[in-house]
Amino acid sequence: MLQLLMIILLFLLSLMSGCGNQTIIDDRHPTMTIEEKAPVQIEIWHTYSEEETRIFENELIPLFEKEYPEIDVKPVRQPYNEQLKSALISRASVNRKPDIIRMDITWVPKFAELQLLYPVSQFADFKKVKERFYEAPLASNLYDQKYYGLPLNTNTKAAIYNKELLKEVGLLTPPKTMDELIRVVKEHNLKIGMTHISSWGSLSYFYGLGGKLTDPSYTKASGFLDSKESIAAIKKLVELYQSSNLPPQIISGYPETWQSIRSGNYFMIDDGPWFYSVHSLEEIALLNEQAVSAPFPSNGGPSSILGGENIVITKGSKHPEAAWTFIKWMTTATPQKSLLHAGLLPTNKHVEVSTIIQQFPYYKSYIDSIDQTFLRPPVAEWDEIDEVYYHYIRLIFTQNISVEEGLKKAAIEIDRLLNAKKNVKNGEHNL
Repeated sequence: MLQLLMIILLFLLSLMSGCGNQTIIDDRHPTMTIEEKAPVQIEIWHTYSEEETRIFENELIPLFEKEYPEIDVKPVRQPYNEQLKSALISRASVNRKPDIIRMDITWVPKFAELQLLYPVSQFADFKKVKERFYEAPLASNLYDQKYYGLPLNTNTKAAIYNKELLKEVGLLTPPKTMDELIRVVKEHNLKIGMTHISSWGSLSYFYGLGGKLTDPSYTKASGFLDSKESIAAIKKLVELYQSSNLPPQIISGYPETWQSIRSGNYFMIDDGPWFYSVHSLEEIALLNEQAVSAPFPSNGGPSSILGGENIVITKGSKHPEAAWTFIKWMTTATPQKSLLHAGLLPTNKHVEVSTIIQQFPYYKSYIDSIDQTFLRPPVAEWDEIDEVYYHYIRLIFTQNISVEEGLKKAAIEIDRLLNAKKNVKNGEHNL
């Protein structure tokens, strides 16, 4: 009997010692297995500002690590410029990229085409996760029928009007259409503070007047950029420029929009939510007395350009499941609301923003505009398309080419860029 008890005891001890080498299944994330040893470390490169970084690194990451002690997050702040894109591509070529990147929405297609990103639509719970987002920010992650990231924060432009000038022209509310805006500024010889003729500076006006860069599937520009609607839109903008209803600095530099809207030199300017968030509460209070924001005016259709950042997982990450856990968490209510205080609009449509809007009323114009935004073509060739657009718009505004000819040539060149991609995918080019 004693011998039998000894055998049973030895058997139980062997089971217990074996358990020390087993993995634990995380019930919150059944796809993830976490070793019972040091936490998994994931590295994220981000481009947050000073205040955003303070919230992200000192508040949000510790909160996440408390909830998920098996994951350690290493943040690395990077400068927000084109050199960062080149550095990331270069590091990826030698397999030294971070696990996660916060990147501009226009970068995603290029990184996806270079096969540097992990397609997050492959995760089993992606369909459920994507239901939380506004449509346009989510769509900025879609490339070749796969999603390569999650929308982390979004932004768009609102129209900001001088209150005193609104009263002087007899308007109780800001113009809702571009036609009304143009009629008012021409009748009263006012200025619209458009910042630049670049795509970011001018496309909201171009689209608001009925113009289009490409077809809805972003496969061709001919018939859209050179359509009669687009020609009419650019002609109206050129007319405003020639009659001094647009500032002369839009050709080569940025006009002083902040000072000019406060002084009344401009009737209206356009800007993102950072127009307010970069200032102190005292300055914001004063600005609210002098100006009022509203959704960007439009003659129908999308009314403002979409901006923002997505959060992506790099292909080759050693811990994609842990990275997926983190980027999902960053799009839940708590981190989204925390970063809203720093001026970053949430992409999660279920985030309760009423209390924030009560404190900062100007956010309402931006949040109300998110569903009315348009994407810059989410294609890998966007940088080249952007250069073509700027080149010909500049020639048009400086009267070196007619509107019709300029838009036609721009459409042909953009088609060539888009068709080159098709030809490569069809095997017509050997790379």
